[in-house]
Amino acid sequence: MTLESTQNQPQPIEARVTSLELELTEIKQILATVTPPQKPWWERIAGSHANDSTFEAVIQLGQEWRKTAQ
Repeated sequence: MTLESTQNQPQPIEARVTSLELELTEIKQILATVTPPQKPWWERIAGSHANDSTFEAVIQLGQEWRKTAQ
């Protein structure tokens, strides 16, 4: 049996999953060294509306609407 003929045979699903898990672990390790860790999106936008009069108006309108909806 040649290498080519064994590569064409389907692998059991467990072997395929194990192979994929190993590859994913390697990719994650590579990405961890290449890209800096990022903050979650909510931490990146926290405070971005500070001292924004338009946002304050939106908050005020939302509060007024909730009072009338009760």
